[in-house]
Amino acid sequence: MHSLLSSWSDDVYWRKLCPQLTISSDGGSFTSNTVQKIDEQKERQELLDRLIDDGYALLDVLCNSDLREKVGKSISDLELEHSLPATFALLFDETWQLAAESKHLLLQKQNKGILRSHGKMCFNFDMLAWHIDPRREQVGFSPHRDRQPDTLHALKQSFYSDGQAKYITHWIALAEANPNNSCLYVIPKQFDPGYLEGDDPPESDDSSDATTTDDSGNKNDSSNGSSNFSDPLSRALPTKQSYQNIRALPRRAGESVIFTHRILHWGSAGNPHASKIHPRVAISFVYSDVDYEAPYLTNFSMEGDQLPPFSLRLLLVCSQLLIYYQRFDNLSTQHLRACYEYCKQHADELNETYRKKVFLEFVRAMKERRDGIENDGDDDDTGLVNAKERSRSYTGDGSDDEEAMLEAMLENSDQFDDDYDDAECYDSDDCGEHRSKRTKIR
Repeated sequence: MHSLLSSWSDDVYWRKLCPQLTISSDGGSFTSNTVQKIDEQKERQELLDRLIDDGYALLDVLCNSDLREKVGKSISDLELEHSLPATFALLFDETWQLAAESKHLLLQKQNKGILRSHGKMCFNFDMLAWHIDPRREQVGFSPHRDRQPDTLHALKQSFYSDGQAKYITHWIALAEANPNNSCLYVIPKQFDPGYLEGDDPPESDDSSDATTTDDSGNKNDSSNGSSNFSDPLSRALPTKQSYQNIRALPRRAGESVIFTHRILHWGSAGNPHASKIHPRVAISFVYSDVDYEAPYLTNFSMEGDQLPPFSLRLLLVCSQLLIYYQRFDNLSTQHLRACYEYCKQHADELNETYRKKVFLEFVRAMKERRDGIENDGDDDDTGLVNAKERSRSYTGDGSDDEEAMLEAMLENSDQFDDDYDDAECYDSDDCGEHRSKRTKIR
């Protein structure tokens, strides 16, 4: 494990894996002179209206083609040639150049970006990359919301008074994404009752008896409790006709989508038998209100043109791999422990709530590897490592991993007591003031 972490911590190691990309010693700065802008205020307003009214908006403006091709190739090389998760692409300058382009497009100064800054919207550092290949039986995230506020009041507070969400994802297709190779699907806001009303069942009134008796003496429970409350998908799709409201969002290479934390969305399973099929390669960046969800890094921001140094990039990669560990089938137990060790060494650089979540997921991962089980909250296990495979990847008598698990639990005992077994909510977990996505890939 120490040898692995030593290799990961050496930027020369990564330069050799992806020689077409660069890693600047000081992080470098944003240098692109080809940032696409939307100059017309009317067009920016139309996109913001779509985001507010539908929960998503399609951006046809293309990202820098040279950066897109280089980052896309590195993702494919990492996955196919080195059996490493695509998210390791966050280590390279070119990926951060793309991130800076995204920020300039969405949050330009003087309200010339697509989003209104409200003085508090910022680059969040919630970043992921994907390489979805239907020929390898890989699929995207199953239906989910990105954030699940605990109460209806908290849900309403996750939007500004003008309707703009306080958490927005920018998803960029680095290669064409279509129904054949997997693309995003959504249920628009106007067809989703839970978007603004919440997904929890209404609280029952314990002071009244909602049970009645009909003329035949049969008891009828007319309460509106949780037993009569359908899941979010069933509420949004109550009839055969309602399925026609589902929208596929195919994107050409370089095009993108922005969507809010409340929209129900998923990545489809592609068609492995389609002709001329290629993997779906994508990357995403998140923007959030600092009071709703603080940036993941405490001592670095994307306010200027400076890009983060290699050490912080590796910290983000390790943290995100732990948060989403269940959906990376090329992560061994050794990889997970190396990620945890690096996060522990640089824990002060992470926002406290996010850091606790990272350590919590490491404990879950170690427990699952120890027990030889898996559970990502889905009804199916497509794209996941099955229990036998996970059991095979767990070698030795388990003492080292048990020690690591206990160490993490002890260091963060205040976080684990209440949340460890909380798996009853719809595709979400408690994390701070609201619940967040955990194991799904878009």
